[in-house]
Amino acid sequence: MAEADPRPEYRCLMCTSPYKEPRLLPCGHTFCCRCLTSYIEAEHVTADEDRHFFPCPVCEAPINPDDGNTAVSTWATCFLKNDFLVSSIAQSADVLFCAPCLRWKESNPAEVTCTECEEKLCKQCRICHERNKATAAHRLVSISGNVGQLCDVKVYEICHQHSGKPLDVYCVDHSAMCCYICVSVSHRQCNNVKSMEDVIKKTMAKQSLGETEWKELTEETKKMLDEDDLGITTLNAREKEVSAEMTDRIQKAKDKLDSLNARFQSDLAGQCRTYRQQLLFRRKNVNTFHINAENSHLLMSRSDQQLSERHRFFVREQTKNQISGHYRRMDQNTKKEPNRFDITLKLEETIDEIMKMTTAGNVDVTSTLSPVSQNANGRICSLIGSLLLTPSATTLSDSTSTSDLTGSLQHLTVQTTPVTTEVDVWTGSVSCVHTVNTSTLRGENMPWLMGGIFTDNNELLITDYRNRRLVLFDDKYSYTREYKVSGKPTDIARGRTADEIFVAVNETQILRCTLQNGELSVVNTISSLPNTWGIAVLGDNILIGTEDSVKVMSIDGKVTKSTKKGGGNTYLAVSTSKSTVYHKDKNDVVCRRLDSDAVVYRYRDPGLNDPAGIGLDRDDNVYVCGHGPKNVYLVSPDGSRGRVLLSKLSGITCPWCIVVHPTKQEFVVTSNQESTALEVYKFSDNSI
Repeated sequence: MAEADPRPEYRCLMCTSPYKEPRLLPCGHTFCCRCLTSYIEAEHVTADEDRHFFPCPVCEAPINPDDGNTAVSTWATCFLKNDFLVSSIAQSADVLFCAPCLRWKESNPAEVTCTECEEKLCKQCRICHERNKATAAHRLVSISGNVGQLCDVKVYEICHQHSGKPLDVYCVDHSAMCCYICVSVSHRQCNNVKSMEDVIKKTMAKQSLGETEWKELTEETKKMLDEDDLGITTLNAREKEVSAEMTDRIQKAKDKLDSLNARFQSDLAGQCRTYRQQLLFRRKNVNTFHINAENSHLLMSRSDQQLSERHRFFVREQTKNQISGHYRRMDQNTKKEPNRFDITLKLEETIDEIMKMTTAGNVDVTSTLSPVSQNANGRICSLIGSLLLTPSATTLSDSTSTSDLTGSLQHLTVQTTPVTTEVDVWTGSVSCVHTVNTSTLRGENMPWLMGGIFTDNNELLITDYRNRRLVLFDDKYSYTREYKVSGKPTDIARGRTADEIFVAVNETQILRCTLQNGELSVVNTISSLPNTWGIAVLGDNILIGTEDSVKVMSIDGKVTKSTKKGGGNTYLAVSTSKSTVYHKDKNDVVCRRLDSDAVVYRYRDPGLNDPAGIGLDRDDNVYVCGHGPKNVYLVSPDGSRGRVLLSKLSGITCPWCIVVHPTKQEFVVTSNQESTALEVYKFSDNSI
C-alpha cells in the first residue's frame, strides 16, 4: 500500500483547500480562480455596480483588472497564474528532463536544478557544469523529492501596477520593489534607492534568509490558531451548559407553577362546593315556600267557586295562618344566606410580574484575549519586524537618490503610461481644493465645527457646537441645510445601520438618531458621563472620550470598560476591520484593541503636540490635528512611522477637527472659530 505524501501543500486563503488554478493579485495574495471569481461577483453586487475594482479579500487593497469593462465573471482570469503554489501532489508524477540535452534532441532525466541559470541538469551535464570555471560557483539543488515544487516554476519579476514593467529598482525607504515608473511617480523624493541586482548581491550574501524566523512565525501562528480553536470549543461547551441550565430552570419553574396551579384549582373547587351547598339549602327552602304559595292560591281559587261563604271564611283564615307561619320559617332559614358569589382572581405579585416579562433571562459575556495569544501576537510582530530588516538601510548605505536615476528615466514617456493605482499618501502631495467661509453658514453665533461624518451619499454632516445644530454639506461641500438639536453637539458618529447616527451633546448626553430622506429624527436619549466629548461606534459598543479616560458603553448607556488617559478632552477614531480604537494620551497617539484593551502601538513625536481631531482612512493611516504646532500629522497603520502632512494650512490658523473621506483620498479640516470654517484637502501624485 502506497504511503501518503508527507509534504504539506499550499492552501487557498479563502477555501483553505489546496490551490486550484491559483491567481496572483498585484498586492501579492493568491487565491483559487473559482474562489476569486465568486468573491468578486459577490463584492460587486453589494457595492457600486459602476465600480471597476474590488478590494483584496485579505488586505483590502483596491485591485484593478486589466480591463474593467469586461464581464465581472472574467476578472479573476486576467491575473497571472501563480505556479509557485500549484499542488505538489498534482505534479508529483511529472518527469523533468535536462534542458541542455533537450536542446540537442536528447531526453535525459534531470537530477539537479541550477538556481543561477534556471535550468535542470542531468548527471553528465551536472559534472560539466561543476567543472566549467564560469559556472563552478553556481548553486545546484537536487530535484529528488522536489518534483513539482519550486524547481520547475517561474517566479514573476514584473510590476503588476505598470503593465508588466520589470522590477529592477529597490526603494530602501519604503522596503519596496519598483519598476522605473514606480520610482518616477511614487518614489521621486526618496533618498535610498538601489538597483535590484546590487540589493540581491549584498543582502543575500551578508544576511541570513530568516529560516528560523519563518519557522517560529509558523509556530507562533499555530499557537494563536490553537487558542482560537480552544476558544470556539469552550464557547460551544459553555453555550450548551448555559442553555441546559436555562432549560432546567424553566422546567423547574413550570413544575412549580403546575404544582401551585393544582393546589389553586383544588382550593377553588372546595370553596365553590361549600358555596354551592349553601345556595342549594337556600333554594330548597325558597322552593318549598313557593310550592306552598301555589297550593294556597289554587285552594283559594277553588273555594271561591265551590264552597259556601262560611266554609270559604274558615279555609281563608286557616290558609292565611298557615302561609304566614311557613314564611316565618323560610325567612328564618334564608334571610342571612347569600345567593350571589362574585369570584375575582387575585394573582400573587410574582405571577403578575411573569406576565409582564419579555425575556426569561440574558447572559453577561466577559471577553478576554488569552495570554498565549497575546504573547504569540507580540512575538509574531517582532518576527515580522526582524524579517522586514532584510534588506536594511545599513546594508545599502551606499544607495542613491531618485534624482541620480534621472538619466535612466529620460527614455520613458511616463505621461502616456496609464497609472490606475491610488496615490501613496506617504509620497503624494496634498493641496487645498475647497474652502468654506464662516459667513456662508448662517447661524446666530460664530460657527464652531467640532466633529463630522460622511454619509453614504458622500454628504458631509458636521456638528456646530455654538449654534446647537448639525450642518449638512453636499458632495461638493456646498451648504445644504441645518438640523437643530437640543444641546451643544461636540461630536457625531455613524451607527450600526446606514441611517443611524449618534450625537454627543452637552457633554452629558448622547442622541441616538436616524437620518432618512433628509429628515433627522431622535430615537432616544442616552445618559452619558460628565465631560463626554468624542464619540465613536463599533458594533454594539459606544466609545466615548472624556477628559481623563476612554470608556466603552453598551447601546443602553451602561459602562462596560474604562481606560485612563491624559491630555484633556478626547476625540476618537475606530477601525472596524481591526476592532481597534485610536485616541490621544497627552501628546501620544495610542492604538488600542477593543476586545482586550491591549495597546497595539503608542506613537510619539516632537512634531506632534496637543493632538485634537483624529481620523482614519480606509488603509488605517491615522490623521491628527496638532493643536499646539497647528499642523496636520500622519501616522502609519502600524505606528512605525509618521510625518507632518501639512505644516501650515491654507487659510486656517488653528486646526480643530479632521474628517477623512472613507473612499476618496481627501479629508476635511475645521478651524477653531475662525473666518474660514473648513478646508478640503486632496492627495495627488507628484508630477515628474
